[in-house]
Amino acid sequence: MQSLYLLPNAEEEIIDSYDEDIIVTNRDGKIIKVTHISGLNYDLSANDLLGQSVYELEAKGIFSPAITPLVLKQKKKVALVQTTLNGRKVLITAIPLFNEVHEVEFIISYSYEVSELHDLQDYLHELEGEMSTVKGELALLREESLSIEGIISESKSMKQILKTVNKIAPLNVPVILQGESGVGKSTIAKLIHKQSARRDGPFIEVNCATIPDAIFEHELVGRSETGSDNKIGFLQVAQSGTLYLQGVDELSLASQTILLKALQQTKGTFRIVSSTELHLENLVAQKQFREDLFYFLHVVPIQIKPLRERLEDLSKIIQKYVDRYTAEYQVSKKLSDSLFHELLHMEWSGNHLEVKNLMERLIVQNESAIITKNDLPVEYRRNDSSLDTFEIDGRTLPAILEKVEEEVLINAQKRYKTTTEMAKILGISQPSVVRKLKKYSDKL
Repeated sequence: MQSLYLLPNAEEEIIDSYDEDIIVTNRDGKIIKVTHISGLNYDLSANDLLGQSVYELEAKGIFSPAITPLVLKQKKKVALVQTTLNGRKVLITAIPLFNEVHEVEFIISYSYEVSELHDLQDYLHELEGEMSTVKGELALLREESLSIEGIISESKSMKQILKTVNKIAPLNVPVILQGESGVGKSTIAKLIHKQSARRDGPFIEVNCATIPDAIFEHELVGRSETGSDNKIGFLQVAQSGTLYLQGVDELSLASQTILLKALQQTKGTFRIVSSTELHLENLVAQKQFREDLFYFLHVVPIQIKPLRERLEDLSKIIQKYVDRYTAEYQVSKKLSDSLFHELLHMEWSGNHLEVKNLMERLIVQNESAIITKNDLPVEYRRNDSSLDTFEIDGRTLPAILEKVEEEVLINAQKRYKTTTEMAKILGISQPSVVRKLKKYSDKL
C-alpha cells in the first residue's frame, strides 16, 4: 500500500473540496495531504505543512503533543487538545487507516480551535436558557389562559350543565356551546378541556369572527414553503389538545367549507369544542350554515341560559363582584336592598361582562358606604316609579302588599344563607320569616 487516494482519480481528490482542517500523515509521521485551510491554527500555510514531520514540528514547539505516535501505538481513534506555539488550544481527532496486514499505514486527523467550540457551547447554553425561558413563559401563559374562576351554579340549569360536562368531558366527541355573549361559553370550554383526557395538551382558542376569508385557510391549516416562510396552522398547534372554535356561526360559507374539509382530514387528533350565539339549526334552515358541518359539530349541544333567566346565579355573581372590587380597591361598601332588587330585574344583555363592569363602576365611582338606586349610572335608571311595576287596576291594597312581601322574601332568600340573617335584615322575628316562607313556598 504505497499511496492514499480518497477518490479513484488522484487528480480530483475529495479532500481538496473540504473547508475543514484535515491533515493526512503516513506511518513515519510525514504530512502527505492537507486541505487549503490546514496550518491556520499554527500560523502556517498549507504548503508549509506538506512534507513536514510531525515529530519535528512538535520538537520546534509549533504544537504539542503530536497525535500520530499515539494512534500508531493504540491503533484506534484518538482525541486530544494541542497547544500551539501562539498559545491556541486546538482539539485534534485522529483515526488510523490500516493496510492489508492490519498495520497503521496512514493517519487522518481533523482539528477545531477550542475557543470556537467554547463559543458554540456558550451559544448552545444560551439557546437552551432561552428555550427554557420560553417554555416557562408558554406554560405560564397556558395556565393563565386556562384559569377558571369558581363557576357559580346555584340555578338548576347550570347544575345540569356541569353534570353534562362531567359526563362528556372524558369522551372525545365534538361539543357545541350556544348562548348569548358573556354567558360563560369560553369558561365551559376550558372546563371541558381540563376534565378531558387531553388536559395536558394545548387549549387553542380561535376567534372565527376575526379571521378574514382570504387568510382563513392559511391560519387554520398553515403552509410549508421552501425558504423561511413556514406557517403552522391552528390545527397543528392544537394536536393532542383542544381546538375551541369561538363564534363558529360567524364564518362565511366559503370558510365553513375549508373548516369542514380540514376537520375531516384531522379528525381524532384533537378535541373540538365550538360556540355560537345564534341557533345553528336556524342558520341551516336559512342556508347560512352548511348542513354537513352542522352535523359534524353538533354532537353534544349545551345551551347556556342568560343571567336574567338564572336569578339564583345572578344574585351570587353580583355579590361576587362586589366582594372582589371592595377588596381590590380597599373600600367598605355594600348595595342597598332596593338596589339589589333592581339589579335582579335588569336585562343584562352583556351577562357576566356587563355585571362585572357595572359593579366595578358602582364601587369606584360612589363615595357612600351604602350604594342605592340613585347611584346607578343614568343609562341604568328606570323612569317609572316602583309602584308602576305592580298592576294596580282590579287589585286590592292587601293583594298589592302581599305581592311586595313575596318579592322581598324571594330576594332576601337568594341573598342571605339563613332565616336568622333574613330576620335580622328584614326587622322581623325568625319564626315570622319561616312562616312567611312557608306561605309562599309554592312560588319560591
